[in-house]
Amino acid sequence: MTEAEFEIFMDSLRVPGSTHISPKRVIAALGIRAKDLSAISNPHGKATIRNPHGSAKLQLALRNLVRILSAAKANHENAEQMLYWFMNYPIPQFYYRTPFELYADARTEELLSLLSIGAHQQAAGEVVGTRRG
Repeated sequence: MTEAEFEIFMDSLRVPGSTHISPKRVIAALGIRAKDLSAISNPHGKATIRNPHGSAKLQLALRNLVRILSAAKANHENAEQMLYWFMNYPIPQFYYRTPFELYADARTEELLSLLSIGAHQQAAGEVVGTRRG
């Protein structure tokens, strides 16, 4: 996925006329329920997604999500493949949990580290845990 294609994808997640990421657009892109996204951003309380941009905690969680997707974009041809990987690809280094499960468990930094290592290996021509196609 090119940088320009990723910018278009990112723009599709934006609250129009705002600097915020739209929770509703993320929910639609990932095919998840609103309560699942709320639970990720506030696992011990009730978070709502009534206003267009959600709470500060929710925006932080959404920014972490796009950090992961940004790191993964080089390994995928398009947004659809990238999102499929994020929701479904079992990662051996994390006991075959998916990137979404790791994100939900607030393990963004660990996942980013793995993607960074994978990018270096890919540049060196080695096989990595994420793949094109």
